[in-house]
Amino acid sequence: VEVTIDRQSLASTWTELGVKPDEAAIASEATRLAQSRTRPADVGDEYFVKAKQAVFVPVIVDRQAGLAALTDLKNRYDRDPVGIKMDLDNRRVFPEEPGFGLNVYESLAVVETRARKGEQDVQLVGAVTRPSTDSSPLKDIDISHVLGSFETLYPPGEKDRNYNLALGAEKVNGFVLMPGQEFSFNEVVGNRTEKEGYHVAHVILAGEMVDGMAGGSCQISSTLHGAAYFAGLDMVKSQPHSRPSAYITMGLDATVVYPQVDLQLRNPYDFPVVFKYTVSQGTMRVEVLGKKRPYDKVRFERQVLQEVPYETVTREDDKLPLGATVVDQIGFPGYLLERR
Repeated sequence: VEVTIDRQSLASTWTELGVKPDEAAIASEATRLAQSRTRPADVGDEYFVKAKQAVFVPVIVDRQAGLAALTDLKNRYDRDPVGIKMDLDNRRVFPEEPGFGLNVYESLAVVETRARKGEQDVQLVGAVTRPSTDSSPLKDIDISHVLGSFETLYPPGEKDRNYNLALGAEKVNGFVLMPGQEFSFNEVVGNRTEKEGYHVAHVILAGEMVDGMAGGSCQISSTLHGAAYFAGLDMVKSQPHSRPSAYITMGLDATVVYPQVDLQLRNPYDFPVVFKYTVSQGTMRVEVLGKKRPYDKVRFERQVLQEVPYETVTREDDKLPLGATVVDQIGFPGYLLERR
């Protein structure tokens, strides 16, 4: 069967799409045909010639197998929309690129309908997705001023995490945020999965440092958050980590988890701004570029309102000698801050 998804064709089989013969219907049809072809005593051989007819094999759809197959296709062919971006080296603006999302449930209904009709092609159901950024032409964009910048450090020796830093930063580098528009980190960067090229590295989860997919993503968002703060952008939505981060000033970090936890910013100016990332030799730097803003400085102030002591969690480990203890991770107190 020929499957069409987002104007692309691929060869498949009905079995791979969860379609299988309906054994009960086949048995019933076989009985009916056998009865219809019984030779009456008063007819000749022409009776059987008239009785011959094309019969489609009755089929049913294994819903669980069909959804699994279509979900696999969705993971392979879905793509995130890309907003307008700028090549900062060549001062070239790239227009937005639409994305695509497969609707697995509507596609499953189409698969079942086409299979029951005995067709040999099926066009899956999907929708084009558009980025939220305005695609207005940008001919003479002014990025002569650094409205705000921020730097964080990372250990150069952590290969997988540093790969994630470069990959994720490139998704945002050159992003153009139009006047009055909002930026969503999760929308622009997309899902951080193995399919997108990300590696497993250290992440903070429930107050602990563990291995997780796309470790380092929060440093990308936090460094941007710091630069955006000092650039005077509006902080629409941000959430700190469950414990202080070693790479950023407490009060300026912004954790991200796709798709629930997001960093969202708004451009309050009457001119576009552009995000510029530099990731090199243990330093990540973000600059927010644009025209000269109406005021000179943005100041960061915070007040620690409360310090919450950490708890000690003891876990048994049958691999250790009897009576031995190991400090797996040191504790960090929690803080309640007021930022202004």
